[in-house]
Amino acid sequence: MNKKRALTFITALTLGLTSLSFTAAYAAEDKTAVSASSASDNKLDAEKFYVVVGTYENKYTQLKYVYPKSNTEYTGDKVVWENAPADLSYGDVLVSEGNEKKTLVYSAPDNPVYAMASYYKLDDSAVLNKVGNCSDLMDSKELTVTSAMYDGSGHWSIHLSDADGKEYYYGYNFYASTLGVDLGSSNKGDKYQFAFNDGKLVVPLSKKNDAETAATVTDKTQDNSYWIFYKDIDTKDIDETVAEKVHDYTYSLYEQGLGGTEVEKKVADYSQEIRLGLLKEAYKEASAKIVKELGIEGTEVFCSNYTATIVCKLTDEQYAKAQKSENIGQITVFSDFTLEPQTELTDKNSLIEFFTTDSEGKPLLSDDVKIDAVLNSGKNKDTDYLIIYGLSDKQEISPIVKKLNTDSRFSWGTPIDIFSGGIFYTTATKLPVKNNVQLIVFVDDTLPGFTSYDIARYSEEVGFDARPYIISRGDTNGDCSIDAVDASNILSAYAKVQTSNDYSLTAAEIKKMDVNGTGTIDAVDASIVLSYYTYIATGGNNMLKDFIKEHYVF
Repeated sequence: MNKKRALTFITALTLGLTSLSFTAAYAAEDKTAVSASSASDNKLDAEKFYVVVGTYENKYTQLKYVYPKSNTEYTGDKVVWENAPADLSYGDVLVSEGNEKKTLVYSAPDNPVYAMASYYKLDDSAVLNKVGNCSDLMDSKELTVTSAMYDGSGHWSIHLSDADGKEYYYGYNFYASTLGVDLGSSNKGDKYQFAFNDGKLVVPLSKKNDAETAATVTDKTQDNSYWIFYKDIDTKDIDETVAEKVHDYTYSLYEQGLGGTEVEKKVADYSQEIRLGLLKEAYKEASAKIVKELGIEGTEVFCSNYTATIVCKLTDEQYAKAQKSENIGQITVFSDFTLEPQTELTDKNSLIEFFTTDSEGKPLLSDDVKIDAVLNSGKNKDTDYLIIYGLSDKQEISPIVKKLNTDSRFSWGTPIDIFSGGIFYTTATKLPVKNNVQLIVFVDDTLPGFTSYDIARYSEEVGFDARPYIISRGDTNGDCSIDAVDASNILSAYAKVQTSNDYSLTAAEIKKMDVNGTGTIDAVDASIVLSYYTYIATGGNNMLKDFIKEHYVF
């Protein structure tokens, strides 16, 4: 049976062994930036150093900048070196004179899930000296995975222990990374060889063969980890603070004489950066209260900075307390999610059935919820989308996802903010699909995205035409556009209703034609549709319901 992917949304991670070669296809031609030197005593004495760990976006060398966090522990930064030579391998150790420049870069500021994913870009003038490889310069120790936790927004927290029971932690953000040895695919009980320098953990060197690690895990109730989904934070104060800061920032930009287009872009970036920072602090404070309330202690607790989620072990007493807490909405066992299906899901209907029914085949959603799926989509045609649509308000999104999360085989991680067209990623480690699987929930007649994408741009991002799942009101003939034909259809229906006792409209037809929401179909509805058609034809991009709110009073 083919080995399944660790997480369905990790599109580029590959598991290597002790060495990862980098081809000249993405390396700089200038190889003078690295000079070779030797460590005669076969020991690394540098306090701070870089280690080659993989590639970024499959073309740039990714490094881990390692430096002391304490006398017993290192910490590390994700660093991308665009000018690296082609002859580096996984685990190579590089040192510098300490004057290299690094710039913080946010990888995907417009992505609602990965908006805080970042790395440091190494300046083109940086000079790093290769001193050897971790396997030669450092000690090694075998560690066993005790838990692998994912926060739903790009960050893995791996807890490990050695033969003596001493605990270790290894964390990293995988966004756009292809790692030589990736622990994101690990399960409890997996064994890895790690490099240690001066008694401190550095990077994984290799994973032991599956045959060597088989049958090492026992299922004990007291060892269970749990997803804790607590009540989400109230963003009202955050929104007000952001609005004030954005107002002042916008004014300052115009004072600098910047043009409207440049101001709009800078304000959008600034607004999101400020809001995400405030959200991070708010989630950090909220999760700390839950941890304190339940009396959770120890290292094996992960609190997401971007979602109302905690992953941790609970005693029976803590579990009982969590169930009674008014601040906690749901508790789910965090397991390895190991599934061993006989066949992969290769058609739309089987994918929908798998993700919308529980392990006993019972539906997780009510019959009135509209469900669809689009396979082999996305920019690289490697994503399967489960689509929920037809919702009337974004407040309906969270309850839908919560119902889908009642199946313990997998869980959909929550984005930083909830909005129509937002993407949810499954936290299951093994699924019966060859592609990545993502959940999208649409609200009728609502522009998708954190910053309200126009539908064409959004469709390009996801790789399929999103209009059928968004446009509803006013689209009388189902062609995913609102134009003069729809206005004519509304007038025709109005005339038939007025002149024939035998003619009536279905509830679905009324919903589409009664664009102003008065409960009746008349010439006013047709007139609004014509006006909206003119608005769109002259460059307008609001949805019909927003256009009506702005231009009409009923």
